[in-house]
This record gives sequence, C-alpha cells and structure tokens, in this order.
Amino acid sequence: MKIAPSLIVGILFAVLLLVLFLRVRAKGGILPPHEFAYGTALTDSEAIPERMNQFLSLEAMDPNEVKIQTFVGNSSAKNLTPLITYISSQKNHDFAPLVAALKSVDQLSDQKEKAIQLVKTLLPYKDVLRNKSQQDSIIVFVYYGLKQPSKLSQATRAKVSNLVRQLDTTKQFAQFDSGECPNNYLVGNINIYPLGLENTSWHDTVEFASPKASPILEIRFMGLKGVFRYMLDEMTAKTGASFLHLDGESI
Repeated sequence: MKIAPSLIVGILFAVLLLVLFLRVRAKGGILPPHEFAYGTALTDSEAIPERMNQFLSLEAMDPNEVKIQTFVGNSSAKNLTPLITYISSQKNHDFAPLVAALKSVDQLSDQKEKAIQLVKTLLPYKDVLRNKSQQDSIIVFVYYGLKQPSKLSQATRAKVSNLVRQLDTTKQFAQFDSGECPNNYLVGNINIYPLGLENTSWHDTVEFASPKASPILEIRFMGLKGVFRYMLDEMTAKTGASFLHLDGESI
C-alpha cells in the first residue's frame, strides 16, 4: 500500500507541532504571549559582538538563562558541533584554522562569552562563508531571559512593571507584579547567521536610515510587550541605537 506524499508531509508536520508543543509546555507555558523581531543597524561588522554583549549584559538579564543552540538543516545541538561539522565539510577554502578556533570557543562554559567569541571568530571569514540563499539554513540561536521580577532591583522592577501595566493585559500585569511569573513572559533569542553574518537581507524589507550595507543585529522576544519595551529602551539609552520592527508583532 502506497502512502501519498501529501499524507507523509502532513504526518511529519503534526509530529513537529507536537514536539514544539511539548517543548514549550515543559518550559512553563503553553504558548508565548507574543513574538517580536526588532533590529538595529550597526556601523560595521566589528560592532556586532559589542552590541550583543551590551544587550546580554543589561542589568535585568539573568546570566543563567543565556544558552546556545545550533541548527544546521535538520541537525541541532546545544553546542557548536553542527556548525563545526558543516564548515569542516566545505572545500572552497582552507577552513582548518577556523575549525580549530571554533572547537576552542565551544569549550567555553560561559554561554554569553561563547556567543561573543563565536561572532568574533567568524568575522574574519564572513566573506568566504557568505551564502545568502542558504543563510536561514544555518542559525545559532543565543537564548536569553530576564530575571524574575522578585530578583530585579527596586528601580528596575518599577520601570518594567510600569511598562507591563501600560502595554500588557491586566492578568499578565498581576502575574508579573506578584514577583514570580511564567518563564515564557521573559525569554527571547538573538539570531546569528554564519552564512550571512551581517544579516543585511533585512534592508530588503525595512527602511533603515543607515546604508544598505550596514549590518543588522536581530533581536527576537516571545514574552510581554512591556518587558521587551524596557529592554529596547535600555539599549537605546545605553548605546544611542534605535530599533525598528522587522517581523512578527510590533509594540
């Protein structure tokens, strides 16, 4: 008995949805309240790791929530192994020094430092690695999360709480204001594209004031509007950078 290809695709899609549902549920929430993507244009590629470090070092960030996961096609791991395997297989350049450097970076236990050093290590090779058509097939996700409200300083908690009161629902504000809220109110990720490190494809759909060659730092968030608004405001105050809506919901 032959099974129609469309049926196979449907089954695989259903399985994928189930896996995602269980993964999200295990993290303490059925679905994230929102999904935002905002970006800022940088002066040059060398600024990418600096901006990432500034964002991941915001006072409200929980350093224990920074984690790396690498996706290469259908392969994924909570380390850089899939990326290292992919680069090792490329024959268009001598990548031996890069592979050795990436293996060294992968040994770092500090996940924030690993993310920063990953970008710094890829920068000298960005031109030979560039493959715009395949950019989205290889992504390193740098997951981050804010501290629970009860762990924030009084001043920071007051700032975030005020924004949550303004931008989110009454129920969500009450949960946040209690001091302990669902984890999925507080999490997001930064996307690193080794085959398109500068991430300039966003210039095709978003009007940045900067030249089209300017690198774009893409920041995604799945939690409360007020929490994300706080983070973007803090980055603007800290660096002068302005953030524009890329996709997903807008604040």
